[in-house]
Amino acid sequence: MEWRVAEKVKIRLLVDNYIDVFQPSTELVKRITPGQAKKPLMAGHGFSLFVEARDPEISHNILVDASHSPQALLHNMEALDIAPQEVEAFFLTHGHVDHFGGLAGLLEAREKETEVYTHPQAFLPKLVVTPRGKVGPWQLPREELEAKGARFVTNTQPTVVNHFFLLSGEVPRTTPFERPWPAARIVREDGQEVLDHFQDEQSLIIKVKGLGLVVIAGCSHPGIINMVRQAREVGGERVAVVIGGFHLGVVSEDAMEETILHLKELGAELIVPCHCTGFRATCRMAQALGEAFAVNCVGSLVEIG
Repeated sequence: MEWRVAEKVKIRLLVDNYIDVFQPSTELVKRITPGQAKKPLMAGHGFSLFVEARDPEISHNILVDASHSPQALLHNMEALDIAPQEVEAFFLTHGHVDHFGGLAGLLEAREKETEVYTHPQAFLPKLVVTPRGKVGPWQLPREELEAKGARFVTNTQPTVVNHFFLLSGEVPRTTPFERPWPAARIVREDGQEVLDHFQDEQSLIIKVKGLGLVVIAGCSHPGIINMVRQAREVGGERVAVVIGGFHLGVVSEDAMEETILHLKELGAELIVPCHCTGFRATCRMAQALGEAFAVNCVGSLVEIG
């Protein structure tokens, strides 16, 4: 399928960890103020975005991730007047439950077959080792979701979905400072529990006319700079917008500062750290990135092009 250049892109933050009804709008980011939504929005430790793209001939959309629960996802979709039946396709960035937890509820609400794009390793059991013990394992319930209408399409290489949306494929680790998260584990098909290198995590890339690339990340476990480099490699243009979880709350101070320095050097028009980025890193980005920075906030609408 041809990867088309969009003239207009809209990204609605459906579910995220933070909400602030008094956050001011900017030229690129429009906020939901009290009374604008049908009902109050819900925040929680999950992530989901509704992405629309168009050119003069066609328009398409895709839902990126499905939050941690159907309650938050479906509640916010209703509040923002986005019907589940409007969603044309679904993209799961990686196989963690705070990204697929609402998918079963979404499929039930749609009551029709839905293409679900993800990496084949997203189906393997995953867990996190904490000082209090193991959390998980959780596993993407393939058979249950297929019974509800999911039609899974897996990829490991860059793949175009609905003309405008490029799935990055596997992200090579090239930076020396973005290392695997020591707490993350994956259970291989042979039953062995090993360090999770998040081979399954991909980004969504959109090419916007006259601007460059929009990169949308779920948690950036392979490293947001590695993901940006991959986007430039496959997209062949500058990166103008970066939105997503950057997972910097668990890294060293040096790794965090190195990441922020590289983000600043992008010269992007907009960088929106979301979900798992962490309070400390988000504060540093607000200081370092200047006008390019925008705080994540449930309900926000990013308009590009």
